[in-house]
Amino acid sequence: MAKRCALYVLLLLLSLTSALAQRPKPAAVSLPPADTVYFDRDWERTETLEEISYARIARHDAAGKTVGTVRDYFYPSWKKQWEGKMASEAPDKPTGLCCGWHENGQMSFRGTYINGLQQADFRSWHEDGREIKCTSVLQDALPLSTASIHCSNCMHTSRKVFTVDLPVGTVGIIYKLDVRDEGQPPISWSTALAVAAVAGSGGTAAPALLSTAATALTKQGNNAPPTVSTKCHWYITPDERAAQQFLATKGTITQDKVCFRAADNTPQETRPLALPAGTRRLYVCVNNDNYTTDATATLSVTALLQSCQ
Repeated sequence: MAKRCALYVLLLLLSLTSALAQRPKPAAVSLPPADTVYFDRDWERTETLEEISYARIARHDAAGKTVGTVRDYFYPSWKKQWEGKMASEAPDKPTGLCCGWHENGQMSFRGTYINGLQQADFRSWHEDGREIKCTSVLQDALPLSTASIHCSNCMHTSRKVFTVDLPVGTVGIIYKLDVRDEGQPPISWSTALAVAAVAGSGGTAAPALLSTAATALTKQGNNAPPTVSTKCHWYITPDERAAQQFLATKGTITQDKVCFRAADNTPQETRPLALPAGTRRLYVCVNNDNYTTDATATLSVTALLQSCQ
């Protein structure tokens, strides 16, 4: 009886082994080879051994775009410095969940990026492990301003450039722009509710504060909507040369990459805009595309200042 049971077990094992052997194997994932690139302490690429401070290991497709996770390391220790995905490189635009570390191994930051910009879940820490806390305040960078803009077929200019000087510590803005035909009901609004909304939000991260302020400001100035939609196009850029080109041409900026925002036939917009660190001046360039009707542009820009320690 025992021999018969052992025979049954042996036959069962043989059938299982045969079935497993016949199962199709999953196709191997083919990844491009990983590249290693070296950087100096200013994150400029270098091949000089004495200048190397960081190393990056990444995979790229045939078009040069990163594939999968990118990892940066301190050099020569090869301790991990950064990990995440890149929407693009040179300049780097992180995307998705990313993490960073100090060279002593302590976490430096953790949070989500969208097209290179930090989102509301972003947190950061000092080298000793203490979390970095930030305080935020809203300040008018450009109080409510209006400008008359002539029609595109008129003798006078159909263009207006609003220059906006930003305070030190600005991490983002909320702008409200209204372009309407001459003769339409006038419009006005106050930024006080946006300021109050942020003041009541405590220590929320900058992107969430910008969104809160924009929501409050959107509710302002809606008591007299225009009855016609003004034809126009406009840009927001930090580049003075782009603003000069806009004035010198028929309202054209040929290099869209120097613009934070470009819109066509969008006469009313209230929107938050995160800014790269160190941005100190913006140019809001508005062109009236109406063939025979003048227009009025009304704009306010409120800056979000942040101090961290």
